[in-house]
Amino acid sequence: MEPTKTIMKGVLWNFEKNKFDSLKDFKKALIRYNETITGDPFKLSLEEPFLLKPEIMVQYAHWDDVEEDEVEPSFLIKANDKKSFSRVELLFKVHNEVCEQLKNEDHKFFEGFDLWEGENPNYPETSLYFLILGS
Repeated sequence: MEPTKTIMKGVLWNFEKNKFDSLKDFKKALIRYNETITGDPFKLSLEEPFLLKPEIMVQYAHWDDVEEDEVEPSFLIKANDKKSFSRVELLFKVHNEVCEQLKNEDHKFFEGFDLWEGENPNYPETSLYFLILGS
């Protein structure tokens, strides 16, 4: 499978924080993090419909001490409105799914999502995005 489209490359985030209880708290932390790193006001729209899909699969890689190898788990997330994701909703849901596995990893910095084409046998009608992580 080859990546065809990268999304959300302009958003900075670190998955070392604990899970967030609310989207509102996550949004505040996301804006604060971006403004601290860049030194500029955060101008990207976070709440408008962005990814026009009711659900997506997300896959990511991390080191598994039990397996003593890198593993690539995936998970399904669904849009709150059953139509589309905003940037903040998408990253909020992904953060809460992966933060416990990534908080102590070297590669825990968000660098976007790659859309993968090809067969997804478990969910053939659902887009698969690979979470891009950096150190």
